[in-house]
Amino acid sequence: MDPGRVINKLKELGAKRILLQLPDGLKPNVFEYFNELSKNFSVMVSSSGFYGACDTGTMDEWKNVDAVVQMGHTEIPNINYKVPVIFEEYINEEHRSFNELDLSELEKKNYKNISLAYSIQYRKSAEELSQFLSERGFKVSIGRHDSRLKYDGQLLGCNFSPLHDQESHVDCHIIVSTGVFHALGAQLSVEKEVFILDMSEPFRLRSMKAEAERHIRRRFANMARALEAKKFVIVVDTKIGQYRMKLAEKMMKEVQGMGKSAVLAYSNESSPIEYENMMADCIIFTGCPRVATDDFDRYKSPILTAQEFNMIFKKKGNGKYIMDEIVTVDAMP
Repeated sequence: MDPGRVINKLKELGAKRILLQLPDGLKPNVFEYFNELSKNFSVMVSSSGFYGACDTGTMDEWKNVDAVVQMGHTEIPNINYKVPVIFEEYINEEHRSFNELDLSELEKKNYKNISLAYSIQYRKSAEELSQFLSERGFKVSIGRHDSRLKYDGQLLGCNFSPLHDQESHVDCHIIVSTGVFHALGAQLSVEKEVFILDMSEPFRLRSMKAEAERHIRRRFANMARALEAKKFVIVVDTKIGQYRMKLAEKMMKEVQGMGKSAVLAYSNESSPIEYENMMADCIIFTGCPRVATDDFDRYKSPILTAQEFNMIFKKKGNGKYIMDEIVTVDAMP
């Protein structure tokens, strides 16, 4: 964190009471950040987990603060935040040489044109990888972002617009990140092969094709269970960057139009027990699509994204899996 920059911005806002959000990876530094800000402001630390720039606290928290300081993420430009939010981006500056990176998989498949994307903390690493690949004869491109993203090539777990921008001109995509969260979502969203370059492991390019195919088979099995459902809960997520009330109301009418029962439910932290208590046969989650696609094993009833509902009940996609991506959200009341 650049304390001076953050403090100056807060002073410009005339802020006195601050909500400080840190992702789990930065929470070991909480005392340092808290003590620095507390020299000038009254600071409350959010102990809850949060999911990025789409999740800047609850309505109850906003009532008690003048501004939010969120560490580790970049703003989502098309969200109208209810209180001022200062995003302090965390960019991993560790330099690692790519000289030992095995490119044989790309060469074997004759992949010459490559789209490169990244999770925000590895923007600098992605730039270095782009130069490395270009020097070895590959044509590297960075996809343009839409209004939900700040940078070209940047990915969110619910938005892969830079890959869609490049999909028709490239042979494959490489995602610079850690773990498989962004890369799996990317492979679910595009047809071309996606490779993850996991910055937390020894350098290697790992294809996500097989893992995505297994994931899709499990999703279709889950979706098939919903065909016999009679009682649907359509969930509206109250996180400011996931709030899609209009979509939920539209789906409510569609479910009722099929002669089935439906209720609308608010949720800030989706818990399986909530819907078990409602005796729901099927849950349609209109907030973050990764709740349904990544956490569905936690739910006894099938849980669907809006796109998955359209695939099985409205026959969209012609048998192909469609990832539910968030492009815009509704303004919160």
